[in-house]
Amino acid sequence: MSTVVGTTLPGPVLDVLAPEESLRPEGQCIVLVTVDPDGQPRPCLLSVGELLAMDDRRLRTAVWQTSRTTANLDRGSPALLVVAAPPDAFHIRTLPRRLPDAPPSPLARFELDVISVEVDGHDGLPVTQPMWFAAKDGYGPEVLAMWRRQHASLRA
Repeated sequence: MSTVVGTTLPGPVLDVLAPEESLRPEGQCIVLVTVDPDGQPRPCLLSVGELLAMDDRRLRTAVWQTSRTTANLDRGSPALLVVAAPPDAFHIRTLPRRLPDAPPSPLARFELDVISVEVDGHDGLPVTQPMWFAAKDGYGPEVLAMWRRQHASLRA
């Protein structure tokens, strides 16, 4: 069962999103859930290179401009981030706001204002492993360069 823990990102979530986490070509998958116009949930898997904590109340994300996730975020409907921070999982409810495009990037940029944070933890059945992205052999430098560009764009 989830328990509301506040309206700011807790330390374990900030640790998952810490800048040093994007310094290697692998990292946790973070689930962003939006809602399609017909009411269906739309999951989107983000890497640590596509999500940046600006502070404990604001996140920024970069998603493909032509995606259904972008269309859903553009409507301004609340969005949910699911972050595993063993031994718990956190549900972060946010309100999105489109940021100006950062040419020549093919990505749309959004600020996500934190509305509420819930922790979902079970003493007898803890989360032990998050979902994980890892660059294939030889792609590490390319992935890291892409993440550096995306984070620079999100900071701008």
